[in-house]
Amino acid sequence: LHQDPSSTPEGFDVMSSVSHYCNGLMTLYNLSIWLQYNLGAMVGCSGHFVRHGIAYTGDCIVWAWFICDSLQNFVGTPQSSCATYMDVD
Repeated sequence: LHQDPSSTPEGFDVMSSVSHYCNGLMTLYNLSIWLQYNLGAMVGCSGHFVRHGIAYTGDCIVWAWFICDSLQNFVGTPQSSCATYMDVD
């Protein structure tokens, strides 16, 4: 299990699986969620906050996409505003 502290809190990791394997199980540990992770599955979650990992039998490749602050700063793109936070009184 791991987290992705380099990814932005507002962004989501998108993970998709390919290859030949069976009995795939994705764990979103601190949410207490276990997902059947079959061939071709795609899962999105905030890798910055959610500890996640997979277990499987056979050969597995997972492609993961996420944006980290240093990449956005390098190319000069604005931060995503898909998630906003409110102060709690």
